[in-house]
Amino acid sequence: MKRFEIVSIGELNPDLILSGIRAAGPVLGTEQEITGYRLTLGSSTAIATVLMQRLGLRTAMIARVGDDDYGRFCRQTLTRENVDIGGVIVDPEVATGVTISLAYPSDRLLLTHYGAMAAVTAADLDWDLIAAARHLHLGSFFIQRGLRGELHAVFRRARALGLTTSLDTGWDPDERWLSNDLRAVLAETTVFLPNETELAHITGTDDVEAGLAAAMALGVGEVLLKRGAAGSVYLGPEGRFEQPGFPIVPVDTTGAGDAFNAGYLTGRFEGLPVPERLRLGNACGAIIATAIGGTGGLVDRAEADAVIRRG
Repeated sequence: MKRFEIVSIGELNPDLILSGIRAAGPVLGTEQEITGYRLTLGSSTAIATVLMQRLGLRTAMIARVGDDDYGRFCRQTLTRENVDIGGVIVDPEVATGVTISLAYPSDRLLLTHYGAMAAVTAADLDWDLIAAARHLHLGSFFIQRGLRGELHAVFRRARALGLTTSLDTGWDPDERWLSNDLRAVLAETTVFLPNETELAHITGTDDVEAGLAAAMALGVGEVLLKRGAAGSVYLGPEGRFEQPGFPIVPVDTTGAGDAFNAGYLTGRFEGLPVPERLRLGNACGAIIATAIGGTGGLVDRAEADAVIRRG
């Protein structure tokens, strides 16, 4: 019996979320009023890991934080959520990263100081911890600057140990997208989890079907395309499936894609048919978007199941 279903590698930082912005978008040289703010657990990888734990999976995380208040906040939050933090390194030489999220009515703007989150290297990885899991997940590939060049070898070794792998790239701040290191790791990726914008940039086409086919041609096992309110699409060994999203009034979309990742991977571990995995992922994403912060909603699996039943 493995100790964990999921071990995640990646960034660990808080989000300072500014909400209730009355302006339609950012305008330089002006002052804009907000009606609320909240410090909450951020980072794609950590959000997905916490939500998978809430959905019933046993999880652990490998990351690096500074020896500072933000680092303590992140470690305490993971511990409170029952995520194993044995692989989280406290490094007094770097500051914990932080993201400021400006939640505008139609979209969001993220301002990030990477700090410790870009300092994780292959030497930091606890292979005993990884070998104790069934699956290895990594989010925000492009900001893993200390690890991304070696990630293909990490994924290959994990697969040799019998783990499956998943990758969510996030946005590329350098806008280079399909770099050689990404090509290499996609060939070792079981589950690829892009959104529409990321898929278009990585594959060089805005056509969804062509993009899905191009992603499969890069060697991934299956592609899960996140389409926000429009739902999600699967292309893989079991065929092509599509499920619509659930109608909601969004409050903050921070973490909605990570919540989809958590729901889909949980359904995959449970052996659910692909359409049911997609519905679970869509429901989790919808719930998160109705609350502030990436872990502000989705208390447990029962909440997601209730959304699915209501349709």
